[in-house]
Amino acid sequence: MNSDDIIQQIFHPEDETDYFDPADMQSNKAVAVFASIPILFWLPLIASQGSSYGKFCANQGLLLLVVNVALNVAHGILGTVLSFIPVIGGIVAGLLGLLVGAAGFAAFLLLLISACQGRARRIPLIGRLFEAFR
Repeated sequence: MNSDDIIQQIFHPEDETDYFDPADMQSNKAVAVFASIPILFWLPLIASQGSSYGKFCANQGLLLLVVNVALNVAHGILGTVLSFIPVIGGIVAGLLGLLVGAAGFAAFLLLLISACQGRARRIPLIGRLFEAFR
């Protein structure tokens, strides 16, 4: 994947709205909004059982949660290692933390806005890592 593909995917995330029934999406829009909050990814699985759109939103919410936790753990470990480098290590660790936080917040906003619009967009770059719910 070259840099043009990465930029294209970030600014134009995969939109899979056409693969879902519009009535299903409309009836489960509120639950999809809650699923964009990573800790509530499971809500569509309970509230809208059998909904393919609900499962899609649950998968994206779970993916966001898992990636956020993994990145924060990696940042914690790397931040500890970098803290041994005087002055510059703290600055680099802080900037890395801002980058991780901004990326997670941007992915959250993408899911939230997509759910509010009744669209099915995947998280850029990582949206196809896994699907836990089918």
